[in-house]
Amino acid sequence: MNNHDGRAGRSTRDMAERRSKARRWFVLVITGAGLLILLVASNIKVAGAGIIGVFGLLILVRFLTDYMDVRARRMRKEERRAARGARAEERIGAILDELGEDYFVLHDVSSLYGNIDHIVICKYGGVFLIETKAHGGRVYVSNGQLLVNGHEPEKDFIAQALRNTYWLRDRICDEINVKIWITPVLVFTNAFVERTAPIKGVNIINKRYLPNVLQRSNTRTQNLAAWENRERIQEALYATSDDEM
Repeated sequence: MNNHDGRAGRSTRDMAERRSKARRWFVLVITGAGLLILLVASNIKVAGAGIIGVFGLLILVRFLTDYMDVRARRMRKEERRAARGARAEERIGAILDELGEDYFVLHDVSSLYGNIDHIVICKYGGVFLIETKAHGGRVYVSNGQLLVNGHEPEKDFIAQALRNTYWLRDRICDEINVKIWITPVLVFTNAFVERTAPIKGVNIINKRYLPNVLQRSNTRTQNLAAWENRERIQEALYATSDDEM
């Protein structure tokens, strides 16, 4: 039985919640350790063991407090990043779910190389793999390199999209015995994206242009097979996702 609910942003939303829980536990543990050390320091003072021992424990408490502050802020930042990513995936998911009956949409599919945000099988336009990014600012290409606000992103988004594209192509081929053509698309929900040619076949766009990209005609025979077997592909991909959870 397939238990995958296919909600856009589900895995990223779960990640944000796990990070939030980990942060709260971390703060609780470090705070408890600090209180325990203060209790020990108080007992040492009462026992007359010396001011040096008390001073050393107080320094340790200060160190733990500073460490907790730095680490908790970093964890909070990672938590917010995941929550922002989940909102972006949900926003793109809402756009895709409104496309109509000629589009078959899958969300949140796990692969060997991480999570595939969205897959769209079009009746007339082919098959698309969509990776969603929540970065703001300006996105453009310089000397063949994707840049976000003038800097390389924290991950190689192009390589990520290509790895997932090849994995998806092979996974579908294993299921229906047809090697289909998949168009990878990198969608930024909050950034201004300068018009650019695809990089290694990966389209780079703002969310407002996504419906136009999906409506491009592509009547390759092998892609028609994907449409005819769309529910079979869905079952196989979500079964794979459940096996990897």
